[in-house]
Amino acid sequence: MFDPDPCLTTTMPSFRLELDAPNNIVLVMVTEDDGSEHDYQFDFDPRSGRYEFSERDLLERDFGAEWVEEMDEAVRKAISRAVASPGK
Repeated sequence: MFDPDPCLTTTMPSFRLELDAPNNIVLVMVTEDDGSEHDYQFDFDPRSGRYEFSERDLLERDFGAEWVEEMDEAVRKAISRAVASPGK
């Protein structure tokens, strides 16, 4: 039976989103497995929901494309809700 080396076991970073709809901003806080935190801010167009994700390649290098896609999907959903919300 093979026991994996505990030093090789990695955990994925987590992220949480905050939506500042009145100012058309999504803030993403990334917490790495060592506890370090990084913040990323996305301004979005309130009419179309378009936004720029200039750090994508850096995050893909650090955390992998699948992890970044999951985070990007969460950002897109938050922006879609803000754009679709009445009274905006």
